[in-house]
Amino acid sequence: MLEARELRKEFGELRATDDVSLQFGKTEGEMVFIVGPNGAGKTTLVNLLTGLLEPDRGEVVVHEEENGSTIEHEITDVPPADRVNSGLVRSFQIVHVFEEMTVRENVRVAVLSEHGRTLSMRTVDDGHEDVERAVDDLLEQFRLEEIQDEVAETLPHGDRKLLDVAMSFGLEPEYLLLDEPTSGVATQEKEYVIETIVEASEADDVTTVTIEHDMDLVKEYADRLVVLHEGRVFREGAPSLLETDAELRRVLLGVDE
Repeated sequence: MLEARELRKEFGELRATDDVSLQFGKTEGEMVFIVGPNGAGKTTLVNLLTGLLEPDRGEVVVHEEENGSTIEHEITDVPPADRVNSGLVRSFQIVHVFEEMTVRENVRVAVLSEHGRTLSMRTVDDGHEDVERAVDDLLEQFRLEEIQDEVAETLPHGDRKLLDVAMSFGLEPEYLLLDEPTSGVATQEKEYVIETIVEASEADDVTTVTIEHDMDLVKEYADRLVVLHEGRVFREGAPSLLETDAELRRVLLGVDE
């Protein structure tokens, strides 16, 4: 389980997160969606969890099972790259891929990184068969096998997003934090992108924490909803709150009822 304990971050007089405490991954493969109006502290919270920002107070803790017991590991001061060793992986709102490499080459880079190996420009030898099998699995999981030889910079935005997330999965995360994975994706592709990510997460028991603005997607795919407002946890619970909680709808959607 990944836990935020009273995380606070201030930028001058602005308190972006105000003693936020949350737990993610109480059940394996949990789909948590973080929503809230602009300036609510959503991206700041994810940046604190992944180490891109240091909190002014509070802790980030990972709970791990060791020899039948649950052990807490505080990772508040652990650099972002090293948090991957605790199973914590981040995918950004802006796609980060190697533009001049093919889809397959991009996924291979991520898998090799997880295996702690490098690959020369020569043909893949027998020693990399396990890597290639992992690459094949990820390409199939993310519905990229038919375009695996396409160069990344030529892909439509939806496929680029899926490639970016597939590379994150190549690092074998336990917790994957996604910042608006459907941002910039055409309306007709949004559900395809989210559905693909959800299916992969469920298959691998990956807990996902997703910032999302499309409430239709949140209602359809969230196991749990976290609403931030003015840096605080305003609501937490089932996505049905979007339909039943009048105050939440006012804060989130500007709807007075």
